[in-house]
Amino acid sequence: MKRLFVLFAFLLLSCAFHAQDVKAQSEGTLLIVPRLDAEPAYYFGDKEWSFNLGATSLYTVFDGNLGDYFSFSFSNHWFAYTNSFQDTKDLYLNTWRADAFNWVDWANVSVHFGNFSITAGKDYIHMGTFENDAYDFDSHWQLNSSLWNNYQVYQWGGSFGWTSSDESGHVRLQVTTDQLQERPFGSRNWKDYAYNLFGYYGNDAFKVMGSFMHCSIGFLGSLGVEGYLSDAVTLGADGYISKNYGGASLRVNAQLGEHVDLFVKGGFDKGSNSLIIDGTRFYCGTGLYWYPLRDNRDLRVHGLFAYDGGDNAIDFSAGITYQLNLKIF
Repeated sequence: MKRLFVLFAFLLLSCAFHAQDVKAQSEGTLLIVPRLDAEPAYYFGDKEWSFNLGATSLYTVFDGNLGDYFSFSFSNHWFAYTNSFQDTKDLYLNTWRADAFNWVDWANVSVHFGNFSITAGKDYIHMGTFENDAYDFDSHWQLNSSLWNNYQVYQWGGSFGWTSSDESGHVRLQVTTDQLQERPFGSRNWKDYAYNLFGYYGNDAFKVMGSFMHCSIGFLGSLGVEGYLSDAVTLGADGYISKNYGGASLRVNAQLGEHVDLFVKGGFDKGSNSLIIDGTRFYCGTGLYWYPLRDNRDLRVHGLFAYDGGDNAIDFSAGITYQLNLKIF
């Protein structure tokens, strides 16, 4: 597995050496996304309220390409404040851990040759559902699966991919570290790594993605389907199944106007896996997005109401997200 570090370093050096020759063909963009959340919740069992700042953070995504053969991507969040400043401190203390979230989501480089590509570095494990396909700053944990909330999906490793010429289909074989390792590549046992086969197909009417992997959860199958009922209404479903865990969700997104979107989602989890969930969880909720700017959707205001059967609680969320997109070169 140490060879992956060598490959990662080689790709970085190759990008640097070729950068001078392909400046005219290169481009890089920086996305800066501050998000502020306020999340009160009422727990029926304890008959008490709680409050935290949810997904409040400053997110950045820096990606682009160097000529026709190299691309790069870096995504992170600079701080976290859910219950205390210790949350932010832990982000940096856990930088080189595989079993905990930290401030670097992914940092990788890719080399492309024809329809094929090789990627090395830190990446998200390509599970075949749309909830994993979304950026963290666009997600709401209250309406996501227990797997999304508890599995350490950002891991170090490499992958080999193929994309169709019209970009409608994609297949990727991926090998990464796994959350049972305290340190990336800290084990010489091949069973302690995650192996994943991912596939995607999409057209103007629907999209479908799926994956089959072996990791600390065991063998895990994932499937996501998204269809467009009209220009304004999207229907989607996601599901997971393994020996000790299973879950499914259904969602509807509707554009009510130029500046307002409505989303409704419900799902359940059931498992006997202490890493993900031990028992049964049902969750459902609805929310609104409001885009107050006249000419774009860079500024988003959201409101969310959800019920979580696992905690027997009603969760509320209100927040603001702004996306600033800058062209660096």
